[in-house]
Amino acid sequence: MKNKLIIIESEMIEPKGHFLSNLIDISNFFRKKFDIYWFLNKNFHPHKAFIPRKPTIIKTIKSNKFKRKNNKLSYILEEIVFLISNILNIFYFSIIFIRDKNFKNYILALRSNYFLLPRYFSSFYHNYKNLGLNKKDHVLFPSTRRKDIALVNFISKIDVNHPKFHMRLFIMPKDRFKGFFYYLKQIDNQLINKRAFLYIWNKNNYNFVLKKTLSKQGILISNLIFSYNPSKLFNRKFKKKNFTVGYVGNARRARGFHKLPKLINFIEQKNKKFNYLIQFSKISDDLIPVKKKLYELAKINKRIKIIEKYTNNEEFNNILKRIDIMPILHDAKEINKVTSGTLYSCLPYEIPFVIPKGLSFLNNINKFKSFETGKNLNDISSKIIKISNKYSFYLKNAKLNFKILKKIVIKDPLNINFFLKRYF
Repeated sequence: MKNKLIIIESEMIEPKGHFLSNLIDISNFFRKKFDIYWFLNKNFHPHKAFIPRKPTIIKTIKSNKFKRKNNKLSYILEEIVFLISNILNIFYFSIIFIRDKNFKNYILALRSNYFLLPRYFSSFYHNYKNLGLNKKDHVLFPSTRRKDIALVNFISKIDVNHPKFHMRLFIMPKDRFKGFFYYLKQIDNQLINKRAFLYIWNKNNYNFVLKKTLSKQGILISNLIFSYNPSKLFNRKFKKKNFTVGYVGNARRARGFHKLPKLINFIEQKNKKFNYLIQFSKISDDLIPVKKKLYELAKINKRIKIIEKYTNNEEFNNILKRIDIMPILHDAKEINKVTSGTLYSCLPYEIPFVIPKGLSFLNNINKFKSFETGKNLNDISSKIIKISNKYSFYLKNAKLNFKILKKIVIKDPLNINFFLKRYF
């Protein structure tokens, strides 16, 4: 009988961005090892997006419907209702834990949370309890927030036989009162005893988080992105012409979406042999004029193909297979701090790329020259042409870097802590 893996995504209410893709990727990665359950927001709607038959999906988590920045009054009213219901639920769960002879641990957990229940504990706990989890099971938070680590703290105090908690931290939290780092200190004993783990992307963030801990244990650097699935290998073939330059992911200014029309114009002025494949779904209002400009260019230039929709995993992977050169248009400082899923995806799909100057993300993997560095858009366009002129050289090195990634994944702490068998 398999052990269980619970994947918790509390904020996703629609299949946009990376949230659903992460859930599917994680499930594909671990499906041979565990029985998998998704704990999702109660308001999640797939909107005809691809949802696999397995795992078991439990839509139970209640969180804010209104965002403070979008609807301040509704947000405040919702918070008042939450506070009242929280107080009532405290008494309700008091009866539950008195009945289960676990009231002392419940009080200790409440005290550690300033005598409030964690944000979505009430909507989560009964479904969690019904699964009968134990120390051999696992709970994974793909994108950990303050409310997630607060839940980990609470459950670890009321349930001595709790499963292992795995928390991936993508966006660095601010050091606030009763914030993320407060709860990190609260679960220090779990980190020491290897019952909880926090995974960080890069060394700078790792060193910052380490300063905020008590024992400095259980904090690990992980390079594992689950879209890299060892059971689905891809071998890119060499080509001499008809190269495709790509852009994938959300249309955001921080990701350089607004630079695409100018970049295409620079390339076209120097060389008219390229195809362009641009995929995006979510777009902010300030970038609508950029989108219109791209469609105008596509009417004139039939080599520009635009895919404006959410794509499921298989569709997205097929897009990556069609892209021969990927310019990374983010700012280097942002990538070093937040990371880049696009850049990571270039590795398993053996895509040569152009990166911004000053980038350190993944330099432990990109040891071979499968890329060029661009100072500005004009320089990036020149580097794209340079890669196309010596494509066999860059492709060969992309394959070598992929081998480095495979070795790193084998020894990755997140992999080891799940007791996975060696794939290669």
